[in-house]
Amino acid sequence: MNKEKYINDINKLESNYGTLRSKWRRNLRMYCWSPTIDIDSLTDAQVVGYYAKGTYGGEDDGTSSITENVIKSCVNTLVSKIASQKVRPFINTVNGSFKDMQISKQTQQYFDDLYDEQNVNKVVADAFKDSCIFDRGVIYINADLHMIDRIMPWQVFIDPLEESYKHLTRAVYKRTQFPVTLLPFKTNTEMDSVTVYTYWNINDGKMVTYIPELDYYKEEKYSQGILPFIFMHYESPIKGTSSSSIVDDLYGIQMEIQDLCNKIRDASQLASPLKYFVPESSTIKTKKLSNRTGEIITYTPSPNMTSSPVTVATDPFMDPQWMATLEQLKNHAYEICGISQLSATSQKPKGLDSGIALSTMEDIESDRFETQLNEVIRTYVEIAKLCIDIFPEEEDILPPNRMRSSIKWRDIVEAKDSLNIQFSAAESLSKDPSEKLKQLQALYQAGLIPQSRIAQLMELPDLQMGYSISQNSINAVLSVIDDCLENGIMEVPDYIPTQMLKEEIMNTCLSLKANNTDGKNNADISKLLELYQLTIAKETDSMTNTEMATVNQFSGELQEALQPGGQMQQAIQAQVQQAQLNNMNGVIQ
Repeated sequence: MNKEKYINDINKLESNYGTLRSKWRRNLRMYCWSPTIDIDSLTDAQVVGYYAKGTYGGEDDGTSSITENVIKSCVNTLVSKIASQKVRPFINTVNGSFKDMQISKQTQQYFDDLYDEQNVNKVVADAFKDSCIFDRGVIYINADLHMIDRIMPWQVFIDPLEESYKHLTRAVYKRTQFPVTLLPFKTNTEMDSVTVYTYWNINDGKMVTYIPELDYYKEEKYSQGILPFIFMHYESPIKGTSSSSIVDDLYGIQMEIQDLCNKIRDASQLASPLKYFVPESSTIKTKKLSNRTGEIITYTPSPNMTSSPVTVATDPFMDPQWMATLEQLKNHAYEICGISQLSATSQKPKGLDSGIALSTMEDIESDRFETQLNEVIRTYVEIAKLCIDIFPEEEDILPPNRMRSSIKWRDIVEAKDSLNIQFSAAESLSKDPSEKLKQLQALYQAGLIPQSRIAQLMELPDLQMGYSISQNSINAVLSVIDDCLENGIMEVPDYIPTQMLKEEIMNTCLSLKANNTDGKNNADISKLLELYQLTIAKETDSMTNTEMATVNQFSGELQEALQPGGQMQQAIQAQVQQAQLNNMNGVIQ
């Protein structure tokens, strides 16, 4: 039993994060601008945007001061720019067999559904936001629940030395204030929440669940050989395991901006809005004037001085250079992060008056964050790879369906060498249905896709019934090909469109031929060629039957027309009578 060893390792890994936790707490407070918020508390006492300043019984919210939070503005602007780039993993075969092609197709379908169902775009965007604030973001893959979650960086502890050498073997996932009601087992404790540690040790092949408050300890086998975490960095660490974030880069500027805001606030509150200058010799009684609207100053005028009974003056409460310095610091903060005024404030920068200039400026700004975008793209691909590595091997990729063969995660693991997981845009076609149809028609005219696939690629849920016939046709054709290769069934039902079937057979043969390393796909190609010949024979028989039906119909109509009193006979008699009439008229003339 390794209980004492693993508990000591849990405590050791957690102890390495003292300084980082202090930094993350400071950065969280700077982003939320809530000086008393803590990173571990999940209670109402740590509400963002509110804190009590003072010990009086009444409400005293200190967050109502003038605040120019450029840190939050820069972080939110960059996250929105990166999140607008929708990415998905693109899975294709490399020198694969027909089964590899089926695995690739089902895997692609699974991850498209998974990313949409669990809103992985938001999960990745939130993790990237954490990296902008804390310098790192963490994504956790729950293999048992098939869940993709974003967790906070202070919840995961790893060995800094292993992280420096890019080979992690141990990790701890800590969940504080975890509700007892959510524990997977029953307990008689009166506590509302506990601290749950989950520990992985790849070298020992163990996963440990440890709850110190309940003295609960459980060991399980863990044979995946990889930790279920993906780490993102705003900037890749140059040395060690820590790097700077946007909050770290702008901390000094933000503090100077806040000092200026405090000075502006104090000056505006202490300065009176108006000043009333009243000569002492004036007959106006100053007690009749109100101090609530201004400050009353009495003075003794010089002998040669002529003055009105009351002089009203309004002086600036602060020199304009303070306001200019504030604007300069804010612009400097945006320049340090590489964010333009257009992106941060939705205002056109001065001097950019044409659409071409604005477009060029946006392209330059996007290039500034190319490394961050590459990190996000890598994360989408790493999520798919990690799911393949840690999901239970005996589970089906997709739910059972009579229209497709059952493929398990074990098959994907075995075919990994034949699969290539890259990235692609989540939507390369327009979202506008009319524009999307034009793009698909252009692809068809260019010979890139068959016409039968246009309706299938439209993927309009509200118009699904309108395209169901075309989709049913292509699905039925693909099922015939699957039955041929998987079950050896050489049948072409009468309801199958033969022309479409021939096209798909040839496309599949070309794919198998291109990946036919060492002739491993020859057997499948031979089956498809046999099915192709059967399709041609089926098509020929159908055409012969149609031609014979047409001839028989024409013969029957001709015989009916030639019968006495038929249409043909009546037409001939009419022509004879007209000819006789014409001859008679010629004789008379």
